[in-house]
Amino acid sequence: MQDIHTIQMKEIQDILSKAKHYFEAEEFQLALSEYQKVIDLDSNQVEANFMIGEIHHQLGDMAKALSYYIRVSDLEPGHSKANVKIEMINTILDYFNRDMHNP
Repeated sequence: MQDIHTIQMKEIQDILSKAKHYFEAEEFQLALSEYQKVIDLDSNQVEANFMIGEIHHQLGDMAKALSYYIRVSDLEPGHSKANVKIEMINTILDYFNRDMHNP
């Protein structure tokens, strides 16, 4: 008999596969829903957190995207893609904020 952890890992992998399919098909809301299911099972799942950040980035919600990228960086400090995205978004936000304060 399989232990609960093994069953949960299999379920997470199945959901991640489905979510990836939706993301690649640009069905972002469906992908987001699937990645959220993974987070509900394991809030520290790095791939799901990163991909939720990617979806928010694609949808133009930089604040939410940044939040998820920072979460990924906290979970895995060496995650190069998340760290690049954090730097990129911070640069964009800094640029827009300077323009707002200095018209």
